[in-house]
Amino acid sequence: MAGRRDLTSYRYRKQRARLLAESDICHLCGHPGADVADHLLPVSRGGDPYDPDNQAPAHGINRCPTCGRNCNGEKGDRARPEALNTSRDWYAPRR
Repeated sequence: MAGRRDLTSYRYRKQRARLLAESDICHLCGHPGADVADHLLPVSRGGDPYDPDNQAPAHGINRCPTCGRNCNGEKGDRARPEALNTSRDWYAPRR
């Protein structure tokens, strides 16, 4: 969503830094190296952009170094999945 001031505010950037300092394990693929704070309930669906309980580490801009996914980008504007669909090979990069 373009123009999201909440993603560039000092408050959000400090909160994201704290979250990633605690853990860099992506909540979507389970690999280390997460670089963004994913909103579990998207802001566009009523999620609080500043609630630490509504955020989890995810791979975004820098993609996962293990599986190559842009986990947050693939999740998009959907709520957090309850569990990964293990019938699909989540670790194979999309082409």
